[in-house]
Amino acid sequence: MSALPAPGHEVALVFGANGFVGAHLVAQLSVRPEITTVYAGVRGTTDVPAADRFEETVARYEITDIDRSKIVVVEAVPTRTRFGLDEATYTHLRDTVDQVFNSASSTDYDASYLDLRRDWFESLLRVVQFTLESRRKHLSYMGSIGAFLYCNPEDFRRPDSWWYSGYCQMKWINGRLLRWLHADGLASVTLCESPYVLGSTTVGKDPGRVYSFWRAIELGNSVGALWDGPGMNYAPVDVLTQVLAGNALADAPLPYLVPSNPEPYTNSVLADALGLELVPFDEFVRRVNRYIPPARTATLLGSDVNDLIRRSNAPSVLPAGTDTSWWDHTALFDRYLAHIEFRDVTGRRTGLVSA
Repeated sequence: MSALPAPGHEVALVFGANGFVGAHLVAQLSVRPEITTVYAGVRGTTDVPAADRFEETVARYEITDIDRSKIVVVEAVPTRTRFGLDEATYTHLRDTVDQVFNSASSTDYDASYLDLRRDWFESLLRVVQFTLESRRKHLSYMGSIGAFLYCNPEDFRRPDSWWYSGYCQMKWINGRLLRWLHADGLASVTLCESPYVLGSTTVGKDPGRVYSFWRAIELGNSVGALWDGPGMNYAPVDVLTQVLAGNALADAPLPYLVPSNPEPYTNSVLADALGLELVPFDEFVRRVNRYIPPARTATLLGSDVNDLIRRSNAPSVLPAGTDTSWWDHTALFDRYLAHIEFRDVTGRRTGLVSA
C-alpha cells in the first residue's frame, strides 16, 4: 500500500445510502466543498428503483441540506460480487473513488453471528479489497458501541438478548479486523464505534424503536417508571455524519472514533420528559414483572442493566476542535419524543403511551 499515493478527497462512495445514517452521510458529503461526486450505494427492489429508494429516505427524514448535483445513485451492494455492478461501472468506481464510507449492515438483531457472517464479515473483506485496488482509498466503517459489551470469552457464550447479540458480535469482529489492518499499515481506515444514532439536532426525526435504547424507554413508558441509572450513549445523526465526513477529509484522519455524548446524563432526563417516576432498578424490575414473564424481563434488561450501559458508554473520541455545544439532552429528547409514538409493550392498556 505504501507504493500508492495518499487517498484524495474529491470522490466518495457511501454503502447503505438508503439507510438512516447513509442518507444523512450522502447529504453531508454533498455539501462539502472538497467533494465533487458522491456515489450513493443503494439496494433497489423489484418495485422501487435504487434512486427512488434514496429519495424516499431523504423525504422521510426531511433532509434538506443536500446538493443533488453532486450525487449519483448506483445499485452498489457490498454483499454481492463486484457490489452487484457490471464490470465497466465497477472498474470506473475502483479507478476514481477516493473515500469509502460503509454504513450498510444488518438490521436483524435476532440473528446469530453465524447467520450474519457470510453477508457482513465477508462483505467487509470485499470492501477492504476495493480500497486497495488501483488507487489508495480511505475507508470509514460504522461500528457499534455494542462491541464494548464483549470484554472476555465468557461474553461470547451468553445467550442472545437486547444487549448481547449476533449483530454486536459481528461489529466486534469487524472492528478488530480493521484495527489490525491499520496497526499493520495494510489499509487506510477509520473505525467509528457508533453509539445509538438518534434524530438530527434540527428536525429530530428518528427511525424509532430500532435500538435497545428506545425499547428500554418504551418498556418504562408502559409501566410508568424508569430506573435510576446512567443514560445510554447516543449521537444525533447530523453530528455523527459531520464527524465522519470531517475526519475522513482531514489531512491525517483519526483511525478510531467514538462520537458519543461528551456530557453524561441520567435517566432522570427521560423520566422528566415522559412524566415517569424514577425508581431503583430492583423496583423497576418488580413493576415490569407484573406484566411480562420474569424470563423475558431478564432477556430485556439483564441482571444488571446499569453495568451493561456503563460498559457501552465509552468516553468520546472526537477529532480536535469538534463543536460539542449542541449537546443539550433535555432539548434533544423533547424534540425526539415529539416524533416517536410508543406502544404498550406489556400488553395492557394504559394512559402513558404517548408521542
